[in-house]
Amino acid sequence: MGHSHLRADELAIAFTTLGLNASVDCPVVRLAQAQAWGVSRAQVMALVRRKQLVKVRHGVYCLARDWLASESDDALRRRLIAGAAIAGLRPPGWACGSFSAELHGLPLPHGQPSSIELVRQSGCDVRSARDRLKEENRLDGVVTLTRDLTGETMEVILGIPTISIDAATVTAAAQIQREFGVALVDAALRRGSCETSLLDACDRWSSSGGVSAVREYVSLGRAGAESPLESVSRIRLLDRGLPEPILQHEFHDARGFVARTDMWWPQWNLVGEADGLVKYDTASDVKAEKIREDRLRAMGLKIVRWTWDDMWHRPHEVVARIRNAANS
Repeated sequence: MGHSHLRADELAIAFTTLGLNASVDCPVVRLAQAQAWGVSRAQVMALVRRKQLVKVRHGVYCLARDWLASESDDALRRRLIAGAAIAGLRPPGWACGSFSAELHGLPLPHGQPSSIELVRQSGCDVRSARDRLKEENRLDGVVTLTRDLTGETMEVILGIPTISIDAATVTAAAQIQREFGVALVDAALRRGSCETSLLDACDRWSSSGGVSAVREYVSLGRAGAESPLESVSRIRLLDRGLPEPILQHEFHDARGFVARTDMWWPQWNLVGEADGLVKYDTASDVKAEKIREDRLRAMGLKIVRWTWDDMWHRPHEVVARIRNAANS
């Protein structure tokens, strides 16, 4: 069918067909897929010229509305680019590193993922696949590695094939600062991972850079830490000589449940609270927290609070406040 013979109604049907068949979470389409759905190459090219489709890479396209939406959604843009990259990989590729951690919903520090890291199965070839891709198939920000994936489990999240949550935790933690690596481990433990499964992942990925350090992060992991701030705080306090606190201890008084605290040092009768800004969105939140704290103090507990800014920039001051309260 020549381009000049394409009718507007045919193109409308073709566009609707692509929209109905494309993945909701990662709406990229290979030309071969479009043709299998009854959309011809000529129709795809015409939709590109009409700016209803965007060419992401050779032979892979995205609905323009989704590409436009990704301009204000970095995570969506990464999925679109990853989906386009994976579409051209033989053998298939899977997300790994910080990108896979993002897909699993694990917490990452600002600036991560710094790249879209993909891995593909190979028995012995561990060279990067990037240098062997044709120029038209290369995508900025995509790093493709090959390695032996024997024993690794895979799943599809938001339209992207990715390694298991244990492997994602290990490969991402190997790339970031120690405290945030522990925060990743804490989050994975809350999600149902265990120390054994995480150490098994360390064994499977032992040849990857930085993984040897992750074994320490696993030993420091605690499922009771409910936020990155709590994880980072615990590690920074331990590093500065404080004993390990009990996490998420529940307190009750004569009226019933009072609070579940971030940290508790029973030897000092002292509670530590890592304050994220989301706790106090409204005046009623502030009032409820004051009542909660008054009830804790009425039980004879001492309370020390800190924020992200305190713990990141002035951890020594937080330690001094805790020690002063402990000795008071």
